[in-house]
This record gives sequence, C-alpha cells and structure tokens, in this order.
Amino acid sequence: MKVKDLFKVVACGAMLCSSAAAHADLLVQENFEYNATTLYKQGPWLQYGSQTGGDVALVDGALTYSGYQDEAVGKAVLVNNYSSGQDVMIPFATEPVTSGSIYVSALVNVQSVTDDPVYFMNFVSVGTSGLQDQRTASEIGRLYVGTGSTNDKFKFKISRNSNSQLEVTGNEFDLGKTYLVVFQYQFVEGTKNDIVRLWVNPTNVSSGAPKADAAILDMTTHTSADGTRMQAVELRQGSSASYTGPQVKVDAMRIADTWTDLFDITPSDAPELTVTPTQVFTDDAAPMGQSTTFATFKVDYKNMTSATQVYLTGANANQYGLSTTSIPAGDGTAEVTVFYNPTAIGKHTARINFETTPSTLNCGYNFTSMAYDPNNMPTIGVNASGLTQFKCKAGETVQQTFTVTTANLPDYGKAAVAGTAKGAFLINNTMLLKNGTAQITVTFKPNNAGTYNETITFTGVKAEPQTLTLTGVATESGEPEADAEGDRLPLSNAKPYTYLNETFDGAVKNQVLAVDEWRNLAMQGKRAWWGYEWTDDANRAAKITAYDSKVEAGASTPAQMMLVTPPLDYKNATKQVLSFRLMGDFMFNGMDDLLEVCYIENDADGLYIEPIEMSIPCTADMNKEWQDYELHLENQNIADVFYIGFRFTSRRGSDNTCVYYIDNVVWGEENPAIKGDVNGDGLVDVVDLNCIINIMLGDAEASDYSGNADLNGDGSIDVADVNALINMMLE
Repeated sequence: MKVKDLFKVVACGAMLCSSAAAHADLLVQENFEYNATTLYKQGPWLQYGSQTGGDVALVDGALTYSGYQDEAVGKAVLVNNYSSGQDVMIPFATEPVTSGSIYVSALVNVQSVTDDPVYFMNFVSVGTSGLQDQRTASEIGRLYVGTGSTNDKFKFKISRNSNSQLEVTGNEFDLGKTYLVVFQYQFVEGTKNDIVRLWVNPTNVSSGAPKADAAILDMTTHTSADGTRMQAVELRQGSSASYTGPQVKVDAMRIADTWTDLFDITPSDAPELTVTPTQVFTDDAAPMGQSTTFATFKVDYKNMTSATQVYLTGANANQYGLSTTSIPAGDGTAEVTVFYNPTAIGKHTARINFETTPSTLNCGYNFTSMAYDPNNMPTIGVNASGLTQFKCKAGETVQQTFTVTTANLPDYGKAAVAGTAKGAFLINNTMLLKNGTAQITVTFKPNNAGTYNETITFTGVKAEPQTLTLTGVATESGEPEADAEGDRLPLSNAKPYTYLNETFDGAVKNQVLAVDEWRNLAMQGKRAWWGYEWTDDANRAAKITAYDSKVEAGASTPAQMMLVTPPLDYKNATKQVLSFRLMGDFMFNGMDDLLEVCYIENDADGLYIEPIEMSIPCTADMNKEWQDYELHLENQNIADVFYIGFRFTSRRGSDNTCVYYIDNVVWGEENPAIKGDVNGDGLVDVVDLNCIINIMLGDAEASDYSGNADLNGDGSIDVADVNALINMMLE
C-alpha cells in the first residue's frame, strides 16, 4: 500500500483586499496608507514569528513608476538591515492556495546590500492550522539582493527553499533607483518541481508575461522542497546575529493569481483551460497483457488560440495509452481517457501533461498503478522448519531465523505481527521482496515470566496470505535490566480521532516526551523521543537524536525510536488529510541516520508498519529549514482506524549528531459545519430558528452568526429557510 494520492482537489475561498480602491480581481493592493510609523497591526498585517530586533517601519517618500504608480500614494515600507529584526506578513487568501500561481508585484528601491543569505521578501506556506499572528510557517519562494561588480550596483537573486540553490539576474541594477519587480510562485504537480520566476521592469505587460529575468526551471539543480499551502507574503528583516540583510524600500504591492489581474488587463477574451480528473480503476492491481481504463480527464476550454497537446511522460509512460493527443483550439469540452496497458509485472508511474499557449495554462497529473501476471500468480512461501520453541528468562532476549520466498509480487509484500503476545515477539523486517528469499529474524523479548503465543501474517498483492505461529516460554529473571525510555506496546484502536491537532505544547526540553494517547517507543535500544523548546520564541516540538556524548567514538549501538500518533479515524474524518512540520539539524551528506514517516495498521492481521514514500531532508544544505508536509489520503486503501509513526533509525553514540524535530501534526478537520446550526453551537434546535427569524426581521445580520442561515441556498434568507429548518428539526 502506497500512501500517495492520484489527484489533489483544491478549493479556494474568498480573497482579502487591503485597499478600497483596489482592482476588482486583485487579491491584495497595498499602498501603505496608514497614519502610523510601524507596519505591524496596520490593516491586515501580521507578525511572522516573534523576532523583535527592530520594527518594520512606515516611512515618507512613497515610490513611483510610470505606468504602474504614476503618483506617490501613502507611504513606503523600510525593510531594514537589522539582525533578527521583526518580520511581517500580509494574507492574500482566507484559505491556503494549493494550485495555479501566485504573483506579487512591488516597487523596490535598494539602499544597501550584502552577500549574506538574507532574503527580504517571500511567500508563506502554512500548515493545516493556518496563518497565525506571531507564529512561524515555511518561507517558500524567496527574493534576495546581492552585491554587483561595483559598490553602487546589485543583482537580484531567487530561490525556492534553499539559501544555496539560487538563480541570479544577468543584469545589474543601481542602488537608490526604483524598480518594478514581479515575483511568481507556480505550483507543479509532483514534488520538488515548483517554478519560481522574477521579472524586473517588465515591458508590454498587456501582451502577457515576457521572458523572466531569473527563473527556477532546472529541477536537477534545484532540489529543495516545494510550498504546499500558500497564504501570505512576508517582508523580512535579517535572520540572525550572524548575517546582515539588505536595506530596501518597498511600496505599491499587488498580489494576484494571474498576470492579467496583476496589471488590470481586461480578460474577456483570455484563454481558459480547466482539467478535471476522475479515477476509474480502483483495484489494487491490473492484469498484465490486458487494457484497463484507468482514468478520465474532462477538459473545458474557451478562447484557445492554439491546440492543446496531450502527452505522457515519466519512467513508465510506455505502460499507458491515451484516447487522444490533441484538443483543438476554440471553445468546447473534451474527454481524455488514460488506458493502463501493462506489459510487465510491477509498479508503474507516469504523468499526463496538457501543454498549450499561453504556457501558464499548462498542467499535469502524476499517477501510479500496479500489474500482475494472471498466468504466473504472485506467491508467498514460508520455511520455518528450523524454528523451535523460544525460551529465555524474563528481561532477556533470544533470537531465531526463518525464510520467506516470494515470486511475481507486483509490489513489496508485508509481514505483520498480530500483537497477541503484547510485544514479546519482534521481527527485524516487515517488508517482503517482490521476488527472492528473505531471512527474517524473530526476537523473543518477554518482560515477565509466562507462556506467549504469537502469529505472523504474510501478505502481498494478489497472493494467498500465509501465517506462522510462534510459542515462547519465559522463566523468572534475576536482576532486571533498566527500563527503556518512553511507552510500551500494544496500540489500542479505541476512540479513534476524527480530528487531531498536536503542537507539543507540553514538551519539556531534552526530557522524554509524554503526550496523551501518543506512544513513544524505544523499538531498539533504550532511547525514545524527547521534547524541545526554543528560547527565542518558546515554540515546542518533538525531538529525536541518537547522539550520546557518554559513548566513546566507535562504540555506538543500534537504536530505533518511533513516535506514534493516537488512533486516527479514516472512515469518519470529514477531511482525510494529514499535515505536519519537520526540521533537521546537524545533518551531513551521506549520513546513515534515517527518519521515516510510517503508515501503521493494528487489526486482525497484527501490527503492520510500512514507510510512506516521501522526501525527508537528509543533507547539510537543509539544516535548520522547516519543511511543511501534507498527505492527501482521500480514496486510498486505508484501514478504518490507522496510525502514523515517525520512526528514526540510527546508532546511539557520539558519532551520530543528526537531530530531527516534528511539530504541528494535524489530522482531519475541526468542528465541521452542521447544516442548520446557524449559531454554531453544534446543535440544530429552536435557537437556530430564532436566529433566522431575527435576520428576517432586521434585528440581526447573517454575519452575526457563525453558521449558514441560507439553508436552501437560493441567496436569500426568508420563510423558505424557516420551513427548511423546521423540517430538519422534525426528522
């Protein structure tokens, strides 16, 4: 089972606007018309984080640029060269944006510059807890300035999410001169492939976006993480006492989701292309040698001046086919069908691309499926003839091995311990080969004297399951070994969470982490996860490291620690999305430390653990960089109750310095709206009826209540809504 969605469905809410005179289609137009000296708390401006090294100042001397802002309006903002200065951000959406593009334009006048890696503007990507004042998020899509060939020159630089992977403008620019900059972040399906562009003084803007002055297009050199949920633009001052940022005046900011909206270009005849995917094939694998309808894509198009080309790319594109490769120009609706035509056993990944003019309408979708050979069905064989009854003293361990032979599996199989022995039996490997023989080591590790029985189940796609029964006897022990840190198995499926929002606010710095309903497990060795608290902003998180200064170099021992969420309710969750933040530190290229995010089931087949395929930071250039992750689990083959485990494998000792932090783990959706609950108290009753009547009589406004009073959705609140609510109450 692979936890990866085929398609991501995005819904954007109403947008914010900070100026009454703004263009109708701008998300934000900001001319800094405030009677104040500092920007924080003016209009919609929030503080990013809690740094207080110097305020973001409002200053006289508004900037102008012909054709963009011809006359000075309001004030300007001075982004100063403070160390650890205050950072501010302006939201551009009530709900995070997860697809398409976001553009920000502004007038900038660079006063001074250094080559320290300090960016002065960026987009803000949030977790599912949303945008919060004085809290940090991920700074994605970054705009820098750096020194030029002489002291009075500078260059612009951009990055996606790394201070070392930069693109630099070819031209140089003058200090003290005002420039119009346009900065774009474009979402692209997949990972580590979003596009960032910068234009400086673009011309002929009514004809569309010209060639960018700097762009991140080569994903072989730009490997940093993407943004996932954009919701704000940040103005940033300094980063730490070690680095000095630039001094830049910023004015006349505009934020939009299209180039035409940014420059108020009449879009009446603008090309439109909308692609809506539907997955047709939902089985776990398809037969090899046959054609299976896999997915359809509805394409609505309007004012298209040229045909849209449809083609497949990816490692296994030859395993799929298309019903058409071209959609004509003009207006209309078309349907493209993807056929799965596997010629080999295994997992096959490809991408469908829709390419047209203008290129901003280009889009694509990744997909994965598996194939098996119906003439050579997958098989699993267990050879445990050499196993005998396990015997040892309580508190001690004994091991035996057996083999599992697999053939023709489309994907890796799984071995799962049922858990009836309450953790007394452990296996070193839960993943079976697609083809071949694997040796599995069983560890019998009883805590108390007694007889233990356990069952291991072996499964694979389209293979007959196999089981193995184990028996162990533990006698009374002598002096018990010191307990490992953290909690103990088993996991409980009782009272699963439809909504979880864990910020680890109870964590104690460098003490064993203890969180209600979570399991903090020392799987191998004695160390478990710890808590951590930063002194600069008091933020707390879960922390893991195998570093131990008391262990001499070269004397490290194997260690594995896993932090497991409470049981999560997949069946009843109103939003089947998991998100979290992760940061690594003291990482180095080629390190052996491994952090995995694991999918866990605890059912009749036992405890099953499978790492989720995702990119976890593990190189030096990603140290101290928070990464936001969002796993869309809709329409996946997931148990009704499941868990997520953060598993760290290393060697405990002074040789292993890597540290990881986990924060803001969110599953599901808090307090989903209940139809008919006008006042938002979670009930549908006579109080809600009174609320609707108050609105009808003019004694209240619809905005006075958190719920929706327009029950029949006709755009007005009247007696029809009263009748609808009464009928709901009588049901």
